[in-house]
Amino acid sequence: MDWDELRGIRDTALLVMDKYQLAIPYSQLTEEQKGELATYRQALLNLPNDYDTPEEARANIPTKPSWMN
Repeated sequence: MDWDELRGIRDTALLVMDKYQLAIPYSQLTEEQKGELATYRQALLNLPNDYDTPEEARANIPTKPSWMN
């Protein structure tokens, strides 16, 4: 695995997550859900910077909030 492959995995997760900010009105989320969404999104964005190798980053991909499909 290389960094480009890891970024592809991360970018796919971001696309899935983005529907909660775009397709579902963000205003319908609870404050708790908004916080979980922001935390999850930031963890995905930070993924390549937080680890020394793509393998280590992949092993630590954040878990999406349980309410997300």
